Amino acid sequence: MVSSSSQRASSTKLAATGIDNNIFAGLQNAFSTMTSKKSPYFTVAVSGSTGLVGTALIDELEKSENIVNGKPVKLIQLVREETPTKPQSTSSDGLKTTAVWNPKAKSVGDAIDLELLKEVDAVINLSGENIAAGSGPLGFLGLRPWTDEKKKSVLDSRVPGAKILSLAIKEVADKERKQISYLCASGMGIYGCDFVEGVKDTAADESYDTTNTQGFLAQVSREWEAAANAAGPSNNVRTVLMRLGVVMSKNGGALGKLYPIYMLGGGGPVGSGKQYYSYISARDLARAIVHTLETPSIKGPVNFVSPSPVSFNEFNAAMGKVLKRPVILPLPAFVVDFLFGEMGNEMLLGGVKVVPSKLLQSGFKFEHDTIEKAIESAVNEKI
Repeated sequence: MVSSSSQRASSTKLAATGIDNNIFAGLQNAFSTMTSKKSPYFTVAVSGSTGLVGTALIDELEKSENIVNGKPVKLIQLVREETPTKPQSTSSDGLKTTAVWNPKAKSVGDAIDLELLKEVDAVINLSGENIAAGSGPLGFLGLRPWTDEKKKSVLDSRVPGAKILSLAIKEVADKERKQISYLCASGMGIYGCDFVEGVKDTAADESYDTTNTQGFLAQVSREWEAAANAAGPSNNVRTVLMRLGVVMSKNGGALGKLYPIYMLGGGGPVGSGKQYYSYISARDLARAIVHTLETPSIKGPVNFVSPSPVSFNEFNAAMGKVLKRPVILPLPAFVVDFLFGEMGNEMLLGGVKVVPSKLLQSGFKFEHDTIEKAIESAVNEKI
């Protein structure tokens, strides 16, 4: 609050320059009105909110006791269509809304309502086509899915949207001089797929050089991250590149495909079983994203994985123990190659060993820091 003595001193100075005290008072009132309009909510816009990660995140954000940065959360779910719209309320309290955006638009104004971005504190971009699903009647099985058409579709579902959001957020944040956090999904595939026990045992943290790592997933993640950084640096935008591990949930992702097989007793080692498996429970991932929203020091690439990566053999044994099922039926490498082609070689026979250095250094505590705890969470929780 401005003291009366300060007001008198300022008024005297302004009078000396010919500015009327009434004008000065008007400026003070305008400033007070402007600062009093700060939202009582922490507003988050989320694209890809109906996917596995989005569902887990919204479940975490909607917990009645959840407060982000000292404020209750107001959620805007971004839906992909051609004509951007303002948020439309979908809840009686007005704290949950939907808005249309167009990730393939050529300009920021055609991509998203810029007035919407003036309201938000954070944008979380989770949009992206399922990498493991193929096309055609057997596409859901993931049989040899990585055709040239599929690869183009995967990139097109990620890169243009990440770029246009980056440009739009920076334009609004710099113009309005407000802080906006931009959290964009990426993948641990950026580290390559050649982490195998006994061959490449050193785990990768965020400082690992990913310039020339090999594989389609590395290419996708590099282009995705470059798009998220397309607007360049800004003092008003904090960009976080969320390098996601294998998300443990029986409702989707890799475990969603494996869970029924293991429940039927069909689990077993894949290939050599020595390939590394970096994972994170859906609950810990959602908690880590909220933690990141609340921790402004976290920026740049961040590994969203458990601190204890395992080999596939260890994952297989843990699945058998938690589900109380035999895990002895092998899936040889030549069968994986025949059925799944390039995708199988990267995602099933290949491995990534990653550690979450930035999350740990920022004080984040994992609830499911072992593979058994992560599997138990996946089996018992609804997300």
